[in-house]
Amino acid sequence: MSAAPVGPGDGTRAVAIGGGHGTARTLTALPRVVDHVTAIVTVADDGGSSGRLRRDLDVLPPGDLRMALTALAREPELARIVGYRFDRGELAGHSVGNLILVALQSLSGGDLVAALDRCAQLLQVPGRVLPCTTVPVTLHATTADGAVTGQVAVAATPRLQRVWLEPGDPAATEDAVAAIERADLVVLGPGSLYTSLLPNLLVPGIAAALRRARGEVVFVANLREQPGETEGMDLVDHLEVLEQHVPGLRLDRLIAHDGPAPSGEGVPLRVSDAEIAGHVGTLEQVDLLDGQDGHDPGKLATVLEHVLRG
Repeated sequence: MSAAPVGPGDGTRAVAIGGGHGTARTLTALPRVVDHVTAIVTVADDGGSSGRLRRDLDVLPPGDLRMALTALAREPELARIVGYRFDRGELAGHSVGNLILVALQSLSGGDLVAALDRCAQLLQVPGRVLPCTTVPVTLHATTADGAVTGQVAVAATPRLQRVWLEPGDPAATEDAVAAIERADLVVLGPGSLYTSLLPNLLVPGIAAALRRARGEVVFVANLREQPGETEGMDLVDHLEVLEQHVPGLRLDRLIAHDGPAPSGEGVPLRVSDAEIAGHVGTLEQVDLLDGQDGHDPGKLATVLEHVLRG
């Protein structure tokens, strides 16, 4: 059972879809705006601690799920413990939270959703964290030079032509589909286009639920191109990739950064109303930068509240 809702008090619900550090910024912002947040997270990771646990124990990769839980946690001390990463010995590279999720899943008879709900309860999460699918999936890609297999390899490869999951039709997590359908707001991103966002949207049940969503579907753009998988791509290219991979995807609003350039490597992503015509319903351009190289959760909360209440 997840924790009781905490938020503005009007019963509003939001869903954030993605994975990794970008979606964690959205998850930090959303509880300031709505009562209940559901994070729907990719399970295609095959690197680092998640990849080792996946190979050694035949479990779904817990890393992005753990990151979403700690972003939403209202128990900061426990969240710091969950986020602790060992730096030596046989456990080097593993985070405490990844191990906790694997243990909770075992104690729940292999039920990952039950394990996540229990961890969310302990961390006093105002909502839930769910995998997009509980089926083990592998991310594949094609380029002009040939095929690439695995999320880590895809993330490091420029000029990708197409990505897909194997198996190609994994069943969506039922509670994730229900959360999208009843949400007042659905937020995609920010995050890695090919390795955080698309692995969720390529699950047919997730894509179908988005087409049925009653709430506004918002795409929060990255601040800049990502070395490797999106280098050389502008923001319109990002939108076209989403359209090509997820036919019929509805994007009601695009939120893009308009302000100082981020400090990290990669060309800043800029766009105009004319350029997004036919791709997105409405363009919101605001300063989203945290002063360095990430989305500021406070600024993001302000614009998401405007979208929700406006």
